[in-house]
Amino acid sequence: MSKKDGGAAFPLQGSATHGRSGGMSLRDWFAGMVVQALIQREGDYARTASRAYEIADDMLNEREK
Repeated sequence: MSKKDGGAAFPLQGSATHGRSGGMSLRDWFAGMVVQALIQREGDYARTASRAYEIADDMLNEREK
């Protein structure tokens, strides 16, 4: 992925993942949380997903400050 994703949202402990992936990225988790709020507030499903990732990216940028 070319965008920074913040790493794993819920990383597995230890070095062995036993064939599993590292899980969802922090960016995906942030976006999922934002989607819930936007749908409740705006009800605009057509734009909700792209707006959620814009906000998630803003949250990741803020963490880096």
